[in-house]
Amino acid sequence: MSPPFNLEFSPKIGVREAPELDGQHQSNLKGVYIIGDLADAPVIKMALRQGHEVADYVWQQDLGGKNHSDPEVLDILIVGAGPAGVAAGIALQQTQARFKLLEKDEPFATIAMFPASKLIFSEPQSLASPAGFWFEDASTEELLKRWGEILKEKDLPIQNHCSVDGLSKSGDHYEVRCEDGSVHKAARVLLATGRRGTPRSLNVPGEDSEKVLYNLRDPKLHAGEKVLVVGGGDSAVETACDVADAGGQVTLSYRSPDFSRPKAKNKKRIQAYAKDGKVKLELGTQVQSVSPETVTLKDGRELPNDRVFVQIGAKLPTPFLEKLGLRMSGSMNALRASWILGFGVLTWLFYLLKSGTEYSEQYGMHVAKKAFFPFGPDQVLGFVPDMLRIDLGFRVVDGAFWGTLTYSLLILVFGIRAYRKYASSIQKKRYLSLMGFQLLFLFGIPEIIAPAVIAIGGEGGLAWQIFGGDRAWKFYGLSVPWPLNIWGLIDAPSWTATGDTGVVVTWLLLSASVSFIAIPLFVWRHGERFCSWVCGCGGLAETLGDLWRHLAPRGALSYTSEWAGRVIFALAIPTTALICIDAWGLLWEGLYSTKAFAQHWYPLMVDFWLASIIGVALYPYLGNRVWCRFFCPLRAYMELLARKFSRITIQANDTCISCGECTRYCQMGIDVQSFAQRQIEMDNRNSACIQCGICVEVCPMDVLSIGERGQEVTLDAGNFAPAQGVCKVG
Repeated sequence: MSPPFNLEFSPKIGVREAPELDGQHQSNLKGVYIIGDLADAPVIKMALRQGHEVADYVWQQDLGGKNHSDPEVLDILIVGAGPAGVAAGIALQQTQARFKLLEKDEPFATIAMFPASKLIFSEPQSLASPAGFWFEDASTEELLKRWGEILKEKDLPIQNHCSVDGLSKSGDHYEVRCEDGSVHKAARVLLATGRRGTPRSLNVPGEDSEKVLYNLRDPKLHAGEKVLVVGGGDSAVETACDVADAGGQVTLSYRSPDFSRPKAKNKKRIQAYAKDGKVKLELGTQVQSVSPETVTLKDGRELPNDRVFVQIGAKLPTPFLEKLGLRMSGSMNALRASWILGFGVLTWLFYLLKSGTEYSEQYGMHVAKKAFFPFGPDQVLGFVPDMLRIDLGFRVVDGAFWGTLTYSLLILVFGIRAYRKYASSIQKKRYLSLMGFQLLFLFGIPEIIAPAVIAIGGEGGLAWQIFGGDRAWKFYGLSVPWPLNIWGLIDAPSWTATGDTGVVVTWLLLSASVSFIAIPLFVWRHGERFCSWVCGCGGLAETLGDLWRHLAPRGALSYTSEWAGRVIFALAIPTTALICIDAWGLLWEGLYSTKAFAQHWYPLMVDFWLASIIGVALYPYLGNRVWCRFFCPLRAYMELLARKFSRITIQANDTCISCGECTRYCQMGIDVQSFAQRQIEMDNRNSACIQCGICVEVCPMDVLSIGERGQEVTLDAGNFAPAQGVCKVG
């Protein structure tokens, strides 16, 4: 990716732009909160609930229920009088807060642009509307009528036709400037401006003419007109069909050769209209220019035309947000770049400490085998290896031990946070599994229990014979199987204190059985759930990394890049073979240099750079699954198996409302919504899914479930988190 010209506001490829928010919806500007569509509230009812709850939190918790000392300073200023903003106002009306709403048009202006007679559903039905705000299934006209009555009854302090132009901090409050020159002072600001008011444009000559519209208000107004609809999503399809029903001569232009975005019912509807000749489809085409009487496509054809509807989505009002000083979620900035650089340096230093020691039988302890800078003798941090080397009585520990302990504690602390965050029992079991495997199998047994048992049994005892001396690390070969840990399949009698070939062969067979028997059986039954239920790398990604799961890159480039893991998996095979053959003394001189190169290169590139530096340090920019998704050879191995015979799948019913929450929170960057809309099973034949189940968890309509091909197994998705509080998801 080329360096961004604007460091603060460079969106990443494939990631939906959204402001950076904390768990309480506070932006990077302390005291400025964002709610509603701009904060990715997926549906109207959730925007209502979100506005109500955030406003209550700001007054009760942030401001402590106290008015600002200056009577000229409002306690809370709400910018935007859509569903979220009005719900926030109704919540504050029940308090002693001094507040006001600013609206650049009229209240509910975006909904007023919906097509006439369009039925608006109050989904999800299980989520109650805020007190004092009626919302049931209704047409556009009925909804606006009822909500208008509510506004009249509540008499909220709304100032219409006041477009915000700037925001600045002045002491302990903000000053909000409007285009009309007015200035409004407030201790806290709730931004509820939405994103739908900024439709995406074609950027072609003639698009600024009056014949080009971005919303369909009343299909009957276009009866008899030659209408071109541009787009391939639900809105475009519905517009084309509705205008055709009203008597318009409709052509739909879509740049792709097939419809992949609409819901299944809309796709069937447009295909039926095309078959009956009610709508003419121009798939695989793009508009080149618009003139008063025609529209020219890029293939050179001119279509007679009276009206153009451009419905290719909406974009975030980034220039406006940038002007206010708001930062985008996942965008690279100086703070995040410093964090990544700092983490990279810390990881590099730790890696040197971990790799720069080896156990010495002569001294009975770990000693430095290489004087890596800055930990060598007489160097600035030369005292650190000795400081970390502590005799626990049953073993001597060093930097590697303390690093593993720290890693485990991170998974424990953030695992508890995630356990509390997600409501469903399946997610609680998953996080208990991740924490348990890390604490027991990836720390407790190899670092504490096995060394203690060996020490208690003494030299020559049963445990000593089983482990061949100080070789408790062999347990890692069982918990971190090949090819993720190539050393699980590498051993030799000369490496053991007993020199017992039987011990070595036994451990090699155990490790091989995990990689070539247990893993395939697991994949057959559970897909790639090892990554999201068991794996140590996945443990950190699912706990600490859960904070950034929504930043996963999407799009064709990121999907193609997933091949990198398969390349590393392929390289792991000869690397393992060369080292293993040399360990048994079977490597002839001609291959020794190749083996030495592979043994040095593979851990340096895979373990250090990809798994440690890139894989973890880039959590805040590329999401929490950079290593697992793009580089991990074990996941690549499991993916190849899963494509052949895995039974697990994620299924969808026909109630998808295209809210996008499943796609937003997919840590593997999968466009889950497109699978749900088309009711196509999502498995490892068509995606990099690791079956974590978060898409099931965050779906507000219980659309998704995890099951097996041929027999659906529905998991208890629990309540969608926002129904339980403002800060539950994201």
